[in-house]
Amino acid sequence: MNPPVAKPDGPAVEMTGLRRSFGGKQVLDGVSASIGRGRVVGLLGRNGEGKTTLLRILLDMLAADSGECRVLGLRPDGSGKIRACVGYVPERPAFHPFMRIGEVLSLRAALFPSWDAGRAKTLCGRLGLDPASPVRGASKGTLGKLAWICAAAPAPSLFFLDEPTSGLDALVREDLLDNLVGELHSEGKTFLITNHRMEELAGLLDEVWVLSEGALQGIYPMEGLRRARRVVGRLKEGSRMPEGAPVLDLHMNGRVVECAVLEEDVARMLGESGAFEGLDATPLGVEGAFKLLLRGKP
Repeated sequence: MNPPVAKPDGPAVEMTGLRRSFGGKQVLDGVSASIGRGRVVGLLGRNGEGKTTLLRILLDMLAADSGECRVLGLRPDGSGKIRACVGYVPERPAFHPFMRIGEVLSLRAALFPSWDAGRAKTLCGRLGLDPASPVRGASKGTLGKLAWICAAAPAPSLFFLDEPTSGLDALVREDLLDNLVGELHSEGKTFLITNHRMEELAGLLDEVWVLSEGALQGIYPMEGLRRARRVVGRLKEGSRMPEGAPVLDLHMNGRVVECAVLEEDVARMLGESGAFEGLDATPLGVEGAFKLLLRGKP
């Protein structure tokens, strides 16, 4: 089988106006964005917001109702060529239950021309997988490890990871996120990752996309999220909260104002507006910033 020819330049992922509904429910409603080569993007959203649907459309496993996308320069056409170019770790990995782990890897090796048997063997040892173990009865963590090996062994340039640490213990999660993803990223690989524990990826992410109500509600550089602040201040007599200030989680109790900002410059702007008697800004932390983005704007 000849490997698909992916374009070596241009964005790794391009999406324009992707829409998809199920049974009358609009799950994706005009998603447009792109990922540059070598970037690590976190896709943040509540359960049911369409994260897995978006990944499946990009992988050509599910057709969009409308809109366009390209993955490594390739358009989805039902041929499977995109799937052959992307390392995919699904949230719920599934393999033939009658096989053993080694047989699963042998089958994948036959399907992927770029399969690196040495890397697969190394990862088995690193993750503590016995090739002789049966798939039937394997734990969720074991299936997750196997999915990681199946994704990484063909040495793809792009990875889609859907809750890639689900079911894994803390030490394995740390090894996968801090070490394996870090190593692959240093080789120039590109990642689109969904994860309930997005703060675990804070040291690797370049930006975070927030998916809500079927659309991308915001794209936030990680560097800015690290500078997120919780701001508390007291308005001067007769003053109002500055209009149009880009704040989140705004609460007002009389003249006391509490809100969050995702950039230090916004906190500085509030302080220099002349509307406050005093203003205190304290770091929110990346975990607090992610929780704030999940709650959405007031």
